[in-house]
Amino acid sequence: MAITASLKQAVPASVKHKIKDWIGIKDAPSPPPKKPVEYWIDVVSGCNLRCTACPVGMPEFSNSIGQSLQEMEPDLFEQICIKAKQDTEGNLRIGLYNWTEPTLHSRLDQLIAIALKHEIPCGISSNLNHDYDWTKLKPFKLWNFTITVSGFTQKTYAINHKGGRIEPVLANLIRISETLSDWESYKDIDVRYLVHRDNKHEVHLFKHFCDKLGLKFTPYHAYYMPIDRMFEGLDGIPDGFDYIEYSPQMVSQAIGSHRSQRCFMRDSQVTLDMEGNYSVCCVESPSSPRLGNYLEDSYSDMQKKRVSSELCAKCTNKGINIFATYGYEEPVEIQEAIKNTLGTDLNSLLTPAQ
Repeated sequence: MAITASLKQAVPASVKHKIKDWIGIKDAPSPPPKKPVEYWIDVVSGCNLRCTACPVGMPEFSNSIGQSLQEMEPDLFEQICIKAKQDTEGNLRIGLYNWTEPTLHSRLDQLIAIALKHEIPCGISSNLNHDYDWTKLKPFKLWNFTITVSGFTQKTYAINHKGGRIEPVLANLIRISETLSDWESYKDIDVRYLVHRDNKHEVHLFKHFCDKLGLKFTPYHAYYMPIDRMFEGLDGIPDGFDYIEYSPQMVSQAIGSHRSQRCFMRDSQVTLDMEGNYSVCCVESPSSPRLGNYLEDSYSDMQKKRVSSELCAKCTNKGINIFATYGYEEPVEIQEAIKNTLGTDLNSLLTPAQ
């Protein structure tokens, strides 16, 4: 056996591969890399807007209306980073947002620096209604920078982005292009246009604007938030949501009796509030009871609580997990059924009507 082992070590790898090819032996394919766990962390307690389809704008679901803004302390954030890296063996990335606006944090750049110090990819999202100093981002390489919009004119933008103004959004996009066009992460900025029934006519205008600035532009179907509204949407249209085409009822009709236990929002994402408390998933409202504190519970105990929760069981039983993930994890025929039920092909909106 020792001689055989010595011979194996002596034969170069290139020769081994040639011998295997000659006699028809194929190496087993390498397993696909495990997807990183995504942590969505609200580093402030609120947002500067009150969007129509967001729980932060709904008094019954918001935990911030009428409250002064609070910030996550950098020390707490660093403790979360250290534990998260241990829990995932370093296979993770962090977004400093879920229901809130991270640019309101007075030390946002310090939080990003902490994550990167621990070699954790970090990203942010913004509605661009806050006048942030974008030069503070230049020293960092971000995993992502998502910007959400829903119209090119004020009348259209205000339908969904209530309390927001399109002028500072456009001005900030120009300022970002002037300030950060040579930034390493400029290519990772993604302007996401939330498409609904009343703003389709301005999609191509916003794309043209982004093209001129060299920014990525992606349309997405706007949908119901939080999960409570998704459940309501199985039976009808909640008040004020009639402008949103991508509805739970529509998806339910498309998938019929098909159900799935697949849900990347539960299995590969962790959602934390400003105090480090975790919830079942990212579409649960900010005012819902938390399941526990991330720093106090083990990762396995946290996942057990999430998977065994009543909310998770109700969600998968009703097919809401398929709706909330756009059916991306489902069989091709289910994805096609959902796509065919939608009246709008997003790609068709990217150019002006002839």
